[in-house]
Amino acid sequence: MKSTLNSLICFSIIGLGIAGAVLPNRPAAARTVPWGYQTQRIEFPAGATSTVVYHNKNYYPVRYVIRANANQLMTIKADSSQSPIFLTMSGADGTRLILAPQNLTHWRGRLPKTQDYYIEALKPAGVDYNLRIAIVPNTPQPSTQRIEFTPGATSEVISGSLAPHTSRSYFAAAKAGQLMSVNVNSPGSNPSWLTLFGVDGTVLENGNMSGAQAWHGRLPITEDYHIQVTNPASYPINYTMTVAIQ
Repeated sequence: MKSTLNSLICFSIIGLGIAGAVLPNRPAAARTVPWGYQTQRIEFPAGATSTVVYHNKNYYPVRYVIRANANQLMTIKADSSQSPIFLTMSGADGTRLILAPQNLTHWRGRLPKTQDYYIEALKPAGVDYNLRIAIVPNTPQPSTQRIEFTPGATSEVISGSLAPHTSRSYFAAAKAGQLMSVNVNSPGSNPSWLTLFGVDGTVLENGNMSGAQAWHGRLPITEDYHIQVTNPASYPINYTMTVAIQ
């Protein structure tokens, strides 16, 4: 089994080198997909800044394509209970951000330009995995609900529901040094994840990677803070979110 796994990984890496891991400097539409790849374009649900891709179909290397803007902060993580899932990532212009020999299972960084980005996942046969991708918007989205506290109050409770594998976003203005706490709860054992970041790109909590449901701490700068609730389950959930700023 170990010999088979090593052979598959070596074959995949060699295949990448021969079949197109070094991406040509030409438009994405003109590119061809190397032999043995499955290709899937990733698009976030309306209003969401992250998604989770569940892969359990085949053992071939998989190439994902996602559009993102210059200077956006991207976080990628591949996780599996069965085996490490190694990543590579390149821009459509040929810029390589994650190289195959690095054996990375996660990456975080700012994107150099507006274009398609190609993420490749290498895995052995019979292994399932989750690929989590989060991209912080450079500015608040018009559809994002602003949280306004009742006069004299320092906290607000918001209730809602989410369809399977979807997110809902909010933002709240706060000042540097203020103490913020955000808690998300769902009835019973239903999961709900919390992601919190400033509009400048500073990530305070990324529940899409950690599964966190709460955050508490002092805010680094004065700005709008983006709060996102995510339903990672394959069924609808209800949730209650408590936001306090003092």
